[in-house]
Amino acid sequence: MGNEMKDPVAAYFDKHAESHRRQFVGSGSGASFYFQKRLTLACELAKGSGGRLLDCAAGSGEITCALLESGRFPHATIVDISSAMLQRAKELLTSQITNAQLEFIKSDVFTFRPSDSNFDLILCLGLIAHVGRLDTLLAHLKSLLTPSGRIILQTTLTDHAGTRIVRALTTRRELAKRGYRISWFSQRDIIRRSELAILDMRRHSLSVPFGDRFWPWANYQLETRLQKWSSRHGADAIYLLGQN
Repeated sequence: MGNEMKDPVAAYFDKHAESHRRQFVGSGSGASFYFQKRLTLACELAKGSGGRLLDCAAGSGEITCALLESGRFPHATIVDISSAMLQRAKELLTSQITNAQLEFIKSDVFTFRPSDSNFDLILCLGLIAHVGRLDTLLAHLKSLLTPSGRIILQTTLTDHAGTRIVRALTTRRELAKRGYRISWFSQRDIIRRSELAILDMRRHSLSVPFGDRFWPWANYQLETRLQKWSSRHGADAIYLLGQN
């Protein structure tokens, strides 16, 4: 237990597991739009994959669940550093998924190693903001892939004006609140550091600075109505990475 207290990322997500889960079922805020859009786009990008699945930061498990419901993944390994998140993912997946072998592991992604074989698809959503170390992470994930395996990787882009405003105004406060720095990357970072090809990508999210804080409902309306624009210029990017 003492060990858990030392990891600020685990501590933060243990505290926010319930509110995280609610974003997938709620509506009426930019955050709920954003979580549900991430789920839809991850499923789109995963369409060509099947076999062994690894979710290396599963959170409350909704995205893993949606992918497993396709029936294309007979085996899934669900990893999270937060006990509370892993517990929620376990409750959801064991109640919903009957056609896949499930393995739940509480671990930091950097020290995680599979017991037997590698993975055909690795989900890495909502993780790099909290761990940074993009080069190390991508090299590690690449070592866990089968030769034709794919990675679905999400990041908030520093190339986006809204992101830059939020970063400038919140970095210090977020560090004090969480006990660790949030990391942001540009599209160039992803290309330069992955040694994998970007096979496909989706963008979303207007990311109006502090929109949810001032008027969540209006923020939700904006995100919903301007999806076409944000699919080209959005603050958030989800990449499908694979061997050249």
